[in-house]
Order: sequence, then structure tokens, then C-alpha cells
Amino acid sequence: MTLPGFERAMVVGHDRGARVGHRWALDRPDQVERLAVLDIVPTREMFRRLDASLASGYWHWLFHMRPDLPERLVGPDIRGYLEYFFERWTYNRHGLTADAVGGYVRSFSRPGALRASLDDYRAIEEDIALDDIDAAEGHRLTMPVLALWGSVGCRPACPRWTSGASTRMTSPVPRSRSAATSSRRSNRGRCWRTLRFPGRQDEPVTPR
Repeated sequence: MTLPGFERAMVVGHDRGARVGHRWALDRPDQVERLAVLDIVPTREMFRRLDASLASGYWHWLFHMRPDLPERLVGPDIRGYLEYFFERWTYNRHGLTADAVGGYVRSFSRPGALRASLDDYRAIEEDIALDDIDAAEGHRLTMPVLALWGSVGCRPACPRWTSGASTRMTSPVPRSRSAATSSRRSNRGRCWRTLRFPGRQDEPVTPR
């Protein structure tokens, strides 16, 4: 960001990119003017509330954290592994064309790409340790934060999704000491029922 001459930025991150944005904003609040995080909750809060239901929905997190084993099992059939997720966890499956799937397969088949993607999960212990330090020292985001999630964006976390049941789970986010100072609440999500960032008084938000 600084190479082109920029000093501050408005940062938007989705899924794991939002985790990067969250850490960036905690470490360098002087660089992040505003932060938007989409379809994600802090890693620390996720694992603090890990139970059988969450583990069954996010089994791939735990699998990907194992050293070397995922590479041995997934490497021989990268397409089959990726298509498992595309076929089961894609809300609009028709929006993901054969060319797009082929692009993912080619990208993950490049030398070192699969291991690099799995190493991101293997860094979770370090990520949580950093979040614990921030929580213990009372560090919180000071810039405006917008947290958005889709009503069906947490499909993997809903074991009864295919049965048509309206599974609702309490969000792992509440009372995150490393979260934002602004407070937002919504109960429109099918799975995550509430999303709160402590600080100011609660304000109703209508997802757009």
C-alpha cells in the first residue's frame, strides 16, 4: 500500500481475507481508515465456542490443520476435493461455471499451492495466540467497522440445512474484546442469530 504512496486505506475483506483485514486493523490502526468484514468471525471467538455442532459443520478446518495428511489425501484428486465443496456448499451452484471450476483446479494444482492454502489453517494456533494477547491487553478496533453476512452464508455450519430446518446458532462473535467499538445486531441470518461488536449502544441494522 505504501509503495504507490498511500498512507491509509478503507479495507474490505471476505472470509479469510477478512481475518487478514482484522489483524491488519489491530496491528496498524494508523493505516486502516475503515474496515468491512464479510461472512466471517474472529478466529479466537470461533474456537472458543467450538462444539460438536460447529466441528461437524467446519470439519475441514480441523482436517486442514493436520500436518502433511491433507496433501497426501487431497493431492491425487484436487478436482474431486474442490468439487465436493462446490456441489454441496454453493448456494447458487449454476453461478459457478465449468471454466471457473477449472480455474480453481489449475490454481490449486500449481506446485506448492495446495500446501500454502493448508498452511493458512495451520497458522490458527499462532493467530489465536496473537488475538489472546490483544484481548488480555484490551486492544480493540478504533475505526468504524461494518460486518455483513448472508442469510445463507454459513451453510457448512448448519447440519440440518438439507432437511429444510431453520437451524439457528448463536454467533461466536459476541463480546469479542478484540472486535470493533461499534455495536450491530441482526437476527435475519438463518444460522448466525446475533452479531455484536461491543462498545456503543446497540443499533438495529438492516442487511442490504
